[in-house]
Amino acid sequence: MRNWVSKHFQRDMIRPLIYKIFTRFILMLLVLLLWNQYLQPRTPHLTLRMVFPVAGIVFLLCAYLVYLRMDGLNIPRMKPLKKPKKDPFRAYGDMTDYLDEPPVSFEDLPKEEQDTCSLLANISCGILFFLASCFPL
Repeated sequence: MRNWVSKHFQRDMIRPLIYKIFTRFILMLLVLLLWNQYLQPRTPHLTLRMVFPVAGIVFLLCAYLVYLRMDGLNIPRMKPLKKPKKDPFRAYGDMTDYLDEPPVSFEDLPKEEQDTCSLLANISCGILFFLASCFPL
């Protein structure tokens, strides 16, 4: 696994990976807390400690689907909600200043790198939810 990650993971993928992990973790946590607030009184036998592993399994299943897509299966991608921005015109001079360059976003990555980021983000979120289920609430 370590050789696979070192072969497919580049340094410019760190920022999109962190954004994907944070966004997916927070959205699933929001869904679980809304479930706990509104649906849990109807099902008192299910606690958050029992539902966190289910969220982990959902993320690991999503990671498996991304792995299958990387392996060659035609699984459709989700359409992005916002339209990609056009690159602004830049005047190039003698001195290069990389501070004016925008950071690499997820949409700027090639499809293979997007799949790698999605795979690693889903695996990370699955592990985080399994670890969260170990702690008492």
